[in-house]
Amino acid sequence: MLVDGHSLAFRSYYAFARSRDGGLRTSTGIPTSVCFGFLKSLMDTLESEKPAYAAVTFDLAEPTFRHEKTDTYKAGRAETPEEFTEDVENLKALLGALKLPIFCLSGYEADDMIGTLATRAKAQGFKVKILSGDQDLFQLIDDDEDIKIVYLSTTFGSRTSTAREFGVAEVLEKLSILPCQVVDYKALCGDASDNIPGVKGIGKKTAVKLLETYGDLETIYASIDEIKGAVKQRLETGKEDAEQSKFLAKIFTEVPLETDLETCKLEGFDPNDVIPALQRLELQHFVNRLSKLQASFGGESDYQPYVKPETSQDYQGADDLIDEDEDISFYSVAETDANSGIGLSGVKIQPQIITTEAQLQALVKQLKTHKNAEKPVAWDTETTSVDPLDADLVGIGCCWGDGVSELAYVPVGHHQGEQMAAEKVVELLRPVLESADYPKAFQNAKYDRLVLRKVGIHLRGVVFDPMLASYVLNPENSHNLSDLSLRYLALATLSYSDLVPKGKTIGEIAIARWLTIVVAMSIQLIV
Repeated sequence: MLVDGHSLAFRSYYAFARSRDGGLRTSTGIPTSVCFGFLKSLMDTLESEKPAYAAVTFDLAEPTFRHEKTDTYKAGRAETPEEFTEDVENLKALLGALKLPIFCLSGYEADDMIGTLATRAKAQGFKVKILSGDQDLFQLIDDDEDIKIVYLSTTFGSRTSTAREFGVAEVLEKLSILPCQVVDYKALCGDASDNIPGVKGIGKKTAVKLLETYGDLETIYASIDEIKGAVKQRLETGKEDAEQSKFLAKIFTEVPLETDLETCKLEGFDPNDVIPALQRLELQHFVNRLSKLQASFGGESDYQPYVKPETSQDYQGADDLIDEDEDISFYSVAETDANSGIGLSGVKIQPQIITTEAQLQALVKQLKTHKNAEKPVAWDTETTSVDPLDADLVGIGCCWGDGVSELAYVPVGHHQGEQMAAEKVVELLRPVLESADYPKAFQNAKYDRLVLRKVGIHLRGVVFDPMLASYVLNPENSHNLSDLSLRYLALATLSYSDLVPKGKTIGEIAIARWLTIVVAMSIQLIV
């Protein structure tokens, strides 16, 4: 797997730069759009493709041999944003910690590096896949398809973005030409993104028609007398531009790289190097998924979730730095230090599984005793979709205290296991959920409110939402429950993807297995 570093980095950057907040940043202002988007796409691709070897290539800022040919090459491009450059440098450091080799060489572009490595790898018997959003690399796809492109769509970063594998047939479908004709195609109609001129007046449709008839640029000019009218005139006038454009567009596959492909073998990383790098960039998403990240990079996936030690230097001297009014503080620094993460990961919870009407009536009676808004009952709905309008209710959970059994789960839509009819559950829970007399806490209450509205419950009494509280404290931070638990409790929790296999929903998970999610409910109340 060869990764077109700048292509993936730019797509990551602009995917988030278009958002309302203008990109991702840490609480101290470090830009992280590139690091997050790049690592997310890379991890997903490595997980799905499972390569044994991988490397990343990047362009350098200095001129290449193409610029020596013409100083107009890539002229007119917008200046690279300063924060993008900073983000890429942090990304390179992170990739170094992940032990993923990076290739750059003065005088050459990342595409040339990819072409050289791909050619060498194929010669040594490897199958090669290239992760990129750049169609220039289509020219590397060979007839035997030992080299293919995993092409990132232009909608990268959206919920519907996908990466599609391109071989000969896919290139023909998309561009109406063969991979071996990509260079000639650009020689004829040019490429505005790289300021490659092509032949003035020859558009894409004409270029395709010429290549369908004659095969390549050389044959087109060898057969120029067969071509009539304005097209012939334009080709004759633009011959020099066509030849120069072909030179600029062609990927060089003999870069003098002094490397052995064995240096690209994925063998995992040292978590002690990676965790601090991720935490500095506040990429808790990946800290929480360190086991999966390790497996994607070829290491052993049995690494235990990281819990910040009590004696961490980050906390030393905190009492001397914070002037705290004990009368108004929620918890003192000393109390936080003394209790952060302690005992939570080792608690053996004993959730009540509500499967009968009598059990649910008893639960409702218990819940009606909790009317203190300073200690709301934490609730959570489990559903089949992240879109509340498409979601079907699978279960409802609640937590009302810090005891190991003071939490319950009411399944209604699992495919397996004993459970009550959803209509009956709604009928019995309605008096609690629709009353403002019983204070409630929901993570992302807007979602749960819409889900409950679909089953006829008009939710009232929500007094706290950890996601909104987190946003008020620092809008730039992430606000999902896993990240909140890590940030405030130093506790890494199981994520949705850890519990639910790809392509399945919660409803397809056995009730007993799904109960691990109630850990998140208890954390929700604590946060």
